[in-house]
Amino acid sequence: MAKWKRAVFIIVLVAFIGLSVFFTFYAIARDTFEFEYQENVGDIEGLDGYVFYGFSGNTATTDVTIDYVRDEDGENPDETKPIVGIDDFTMVSDEYVEFITIGKDVQYISEQAFYYCKMLKAVFVDEENQWYTSVDGVLYTKDMKTLVLHPICNSQWLVDEGVLETADTYDIPEGVETVGGYSFYKNLDLVHLTFPSTLKSIGDMAFFGCNNMWSIWFPEGLESIGADAFSYCWCISPIIYIPSSVTTIGHHAFYSCSSITVVYMGAESEDDYEAGDNWLPKSLSVAFINVAPDPEYGKTLEDAQAEKERLDNLSAEEE
Repeated sequence: MAKWKRAVFIIVLVAFIGLSVFFTFYAIARDTFEFEYQENVGDIEGLDGYVFYGFSGNTATTDVTIDYVRDEDGENPDETKPIVGIDDFTMVSDEYVEFITIGKDVQYISEQAFYYCKMLKAVFVDEENQWYTSVDGVLYTKDMKTLVLHPICNSQWLVDEGVLETADTYDIPEGVETVGGYSFYKNLDLVHLTFPSTLKSIGDMAFFGCNNMWSIWFPEGLESIGADAFSYCWCISPIIYIPSSVTTIGHHAFYSCSSITVVYMGAESEDDYEAGDNWLPKSLSVAFINVAPDPEYGKTLEDAQAEKERLDNLSAEEE
């Protein structure tokens, strides 16, 4: 190795180690609970108040109540300082919190507030809250039109509680129009998913990394699919159908959905919708390069279901 390359390597390595040490000490130094006063919380004009913006978890904190400003340990709530918002990345990759309770004054919850909380079983909401509600531990807006968060361990918790028979199936309730961004992020229990007929939009990264999910059909009336909405859902197979009502597909929406080999589009041509870069699944191998299948236009749901049945039968015969 040339001397200059060795020098560059050493500099990069030292910088990386230094940053790792810095962030480790920063995380240790942070208070468990952090709050601040903000104006126009969540870009909502006139919503001023206290926001829960930082959390550093530990083995002793499995239940979190978000209602009033508290001390650094989450104790001694100050009822003169109600929490009105929960900020981006307040809880990131937490490995201990199992239950979260939302207070009556919380008006804004970021899509990324509880980002990848690995042990989260349920979110509960104070009945007096006018903006959010909870059903079996799943977080919705009060009007039940937006599914905000399906906790990663929710289905297994409901099985343990005797509410569900299996953790691998989830039916999104009728009336829901939006599946929020990050709402099912890396949910590995999910296999069978049913969308409601009322669904209009699926948010960014809503089902990112749901590696075991394979059974989905999009309803007619769906209008938009967000960026990375189904990225790395490796088991979705072997065909997807995108209704003609879909006019927007975000970049990398089905990136690395490697089991998909057929894409049926209700649209008559690519001019009928807008799509971001690399939205198609890269699933077909050409030499050492993965390429996306070409969409087939002017198809119906019935066409897609018939083709899936044919492919399933063909696969069964080969076995």
